Amino acid sequence: MWVAVFVVGVMLVMQVLPVVLSRKAVGKPVPELVPELVPFLNETQKQASRLLVYFWSPTCAVCRPMSKAIDAIGSDSIVKVNVMEAMPLAQAFHVMGTPSVAVVEGGVVKALQVGARSEAQLRGLLQSST
Repeated sequence: MWVAVFVVGVMLVMQVLPVVLSRKAVGKPVPELVPELVPFLNETQKQASRLLVYFWSPTCAVCRPMSKAIDAIGSDSIVKVNVMEAMPLAQAFHVMGTPSVAVVEGGVVKALQVGARSEAQLRGLLQSST
């Protein structure tokens, strides 16, 4: 009985922990938070008022359809980051699970969402404040 309760408790913590820890990055300035982000940005992205930073992993099954949605949007305001190749960057954003999307506006992290998003939701994140 206690083993089952323990297993269920651990599973719940593993589901909630990434969401709770991802909130640490919200409200922090990007230059202070992530100097590693600068090499990922092109000139257009450096000038953008709002960026969507998409964290994905090649081993993530949910990331494949979400990557297609990101590619369908095709905006210069989207930065794709492979967490396997840029672990310090993912750690700086407190990314604990993939896929994750960070909204950066005016050099400040406005939101960090863990989990799959539809193309419409991603477009909404690019256009309005969360």
